[in-house]
Amino acid sequence: MQSNISIDAACRQVDCAGERICGDVYLSRTVTVGGRTILVLSDGMGHGIKANILASLTASMLQNFVTIHEDIRTVSEMMLKTLPVCSVRKISYSTFTFVDIDHVAGTVTVVEHDNPHCMVLRAGRPLRLDWRTMEIRRSDGRPQKIRSVTFAAEPSDRIVVVSDGVTQSGQRSERYRFGWGEEALLQFVEYALNGNREITSADLAALVVSQAVRNDEGVPADDMSCLAVTVRTPRRLLLVSCPPSGRDAYPALADTVRRYGGKKVICGYPVAEILARELGLKVVREEVSADPDVPPAWSIPTIDLVTEGIVTLNKTLELLEYDTLPDEAAGPAAQLARLLLRSDEIAFMLGTRRQNDANRYVPDEYELRRRVIRRIARLLETRQGKHVVLTYV
Repeated sequence: MQSNISIDAACRQVDCAGERICGDVYLSRTVTVGGRTILVLSDGMGHGIKANILASLTASMLQNFVTIHEDIRTVSEMMLKTLPVCSVRKISYSTFTFVDIDHVAGTVTVVEHDNPHCMVLRAGRPLRLDWRTMEIRRSDGRPQKIRSVTFAAEPSDRIVVVSDGVTQSGQRSERYRFGWGEEALLQFVEYALNGNREITSADLAALVVSQAVRNDEGVPADDMSCLAVTVRTPRRLLLVSCPPSGRDAYPALADTVRRYGGKKVICGYPVAEILARELGLKVVREEVSADPDVPPAWSIPTIDLVTEGIVTLNKTLELLEYDTLPDEAAGPAAQLARLLLRSDEIAFMLGTRRQNDANRYVPDEYELRRRVIRRIARLLETRQGKHVVLTYV
């Protein structure tokens, strides 16, 4: 299922001073069926392990309810009636905000309870939205308010969600007697976006949290979390590896590569030579690799990256698994890893030819390569939230 929008989402968190675990919990889930992404930020009351447990319970329950398309009112009622209430302060032990993104319909739904108000910015300016407030009664009869909104997203939209540790930061300082506040935070985000329209979600979230820590003079008085989401046009990538099982499949594979509207990568010299010949393109064979552990990349016009097969793919998998990405100049594996991470929809086309039909006791390099690619695809889908499709030819 092809998406109309894609997202870059990142959450940055800082523990309350003196604590080893954050009392805020962030969860992200990609729902392949229907093309949705569900993001949840929950803030447990207090700090430390108890707050983390309560926030984890809230976030996981909420995510499960939203995944199965429960009605917003129904979800909110179930959550408020399930969550325990502090006997002293008479408030829920955890608050929450969830963002439900429908990639196919191009819509975003935000629902929040007692967290600071979600910010939505378009072209660097706050977007006026028709928020709806529902009053729901808890099991003890006390009324609680739930805010929700659904809007059609556009590329470059920014969504920012924070816990109250961010908005209440700075209360010890002379500058923010009543805390940083939502208005000052919004101005800070506007300034950051207008200063750098291309800032990533991870950098924006880190910027907000870092400023909140500075407001508290380097000693966070509460757990601090910032979830930043950037809506964008999907970035697509096609990766081809291993030759097809028969020569009659060469023209169709070459035609797919020629017509593909996105980045193109070939992993494996044999299939690179096949495609270059079918496409009538010249191959430039590099002699040296910037990474001594990985064979050199080749160059083919209209193809963004051409690498060797199993060695480069194994190194790429290692970089993705351990989240250690050197600069692109570090070699073909680093280049491939960054191309994959920058893409939203990734199509893998894997040839099914066997390399060692004559000797069943010799490991088949093509099959080993397909296994590594399947591991890469699973990691990208589960950990990075990429939309991945594997096709065998």
